[in-house]
Amino acid sequence: MKNFLIIPLTLLMSSSAFAAESMQPDAVVELFTSQGCSSCPPANEFVAKLAEDQEKLVLSYGVTYWDYLGWKDTFGDREFTKRQRAYGRAMGVPNVYTPQIVLNGSTHSPRYSREDVETMSLPSAKAEAKMTLGENGLEISAEGDLDARLVLVSFTPGEQTVPVKRGENSGRTLKLANVVTDVAPVDWNGSTAKTEIMPKDGLAYAALFHDSETARIISAAVYYP
Repeated sequence: MKNFLIIPLTLLMSSSAFAAESMQPDAVVELFTSQGCSSCPPANEFVAKLAEDQEKLVLSYGVTYWDYLGWKDTFGDREFTKRQRAYGRAMGVPNVYTPQIVLNGSTHSPRYSREDVETMSLPSAKAEAKMTLGENGLEISAEGDLDARLVLVSFTPGEQTVPVKRGENSGRTLKLANVVTDVAPVDWNGSTAKTEIMPKDGLAYAALFHDSETARIISAAVYYP
């Protein structure tokens, strides 16, 4: 991965774009993509445009099951593939695919329009959630007693470009937005969660609250260091 041209958008934008430490998005757009998938670039570009709206949380996950086609995804991780398969089981999808865009953990498609995203926002009655930096790491809280499964996602905010040298996208330079670097469950007691994760330079963090019985996202918070 160190050999590729990587241009964080944060270097191109004013610092005021991420002035708030914690914010609540009105929609969560998760793209499961692969640098080895020839049909993925249009979806990558679509979510990159969506990411310009600070009210939308866009996350791009590199999956690994197309690596055998000749190009190993430089951002790919088996944990991201597992997350996609978990969504598939929750939504009754027999086979995962790319590109797959999951909106708010409740619906999926290989393609959406901006209007689709605008009309399928998170529940208006979502519990207010926020992330702060505590003495030992990131802390997450939500108003009331929120019955949910909590997942913490770290990602590189902004756009990155990757020149692909082999496989289906050989010779193309792909653009990806808000590339996920890690995803992990967090113990949640209904109102708060404390982690030992200290923010790292160049990364942002998203707390996703999934309905305890489904994959639907009922609230979310994003922390920009």
